[in-house]
Amino acid sequence: MHATDSLKKALSQAAQNPVYTNYPMSKVCSYRMGGPAKYFCAPANTEAFRACLLLCHQHQIPYIVLGSGANLLFRDTGFQGVVLSTKKINYFTSSNKGDVRVGAGLPVAALTEQTLACALADFEWASGLPGTIGGGVFMNAKCYGHSFSDIVEEVQTLTPSGEERTFSQPECRFAYKNSIFQHNQHIIMNIRLKLVPGTLYAIQQKTEEILKDRKNKGQFLFPSAGCVYKNDYNVGTPSGTLIETCGLKGHQIGGIRVSEQHANFLVNTGKGCTQDLLDLMQVIEAKVWEKHHVRLQPEIHIVP
Repeated sequence: MHATDSLKKALSQAAQNPVYTNYPMSKVCSYRMGGPAKYFCAPANTEAFRACLLLCHQHQIPYIVLGSGANLLFRDTGFQGVVLSTKKINYFTSSNKGDVRVGAGLPVAALTEQTLACALADFEWASGLPGTIGGGVFMNAKCYGHSFSDIVEEVQTLTPSGEERTFSQPECRFAYKNSIFQHNQHIIMNIRLKLVPGTLYAIQQKTEEILKDRKNKGQFLFPSAGCVYKNDYNVGTPSGTLIETCGLKGHQIGGIRVSEQHANFLVNTGKGCTQDLLDLMQVIEAKVWEKHHVRLQPEIHIVP
């Protein structure tokens, strides 16, 4: 058996799910672009994830963990390793006191629906936020004055060697759009959140208000990853405003354009590629530095 076929079979057995070769990452990343991954699979559960990690370690194969690809973008040349998707780790349980436990691969939109159905408040701010809960915790995603650190109670992870570890809220070392998980290579599997019982009507009203605001900002018109750059609170001016004052709204390279509605959004007009985005980011960062002497810090992660 060819070595590639042998490894694909072993990965499939470990994942308890099919493995795809040369899988286009444009199918799974929110920007709808990115080259192929050599292997792509979605392990069926935490134990399957552990088995895949051990197999990658044994064969010295590079791997990367993918939620919904909202803040992750693959280069046009692709990734010569294994992409492990968390999409099957998507369970949700809750108590009537607001204790919620979710799998890392649960989409933010799905949790918004579940919390609304259970009349649980304090998650309305995330309405319309792209990505998964695991990705949100990893990035400590923030919007409308709230962030995941406000509601996380506990995070369970797997180490690269497959060991389980539980992090309390303080141990997560949350900071602005940052967490310990961006630095320790642990893979988020399970999250316990603390929400509060609320009134169904009030939760629904707040949810609709936020979704309307996002729509008015053009966030759903084109594929994107939301804000590309972090805000620097030492500067005191949002990154989108810095970009806008450089006259860059509507500026386009290839198929990627600076949104006319929100200058911190770089959108894929339909035929964009990762290199277009990188070239446009280079222009933006140079212009902002030239005019404001501010170094913009990207939120999105480029692979490799």
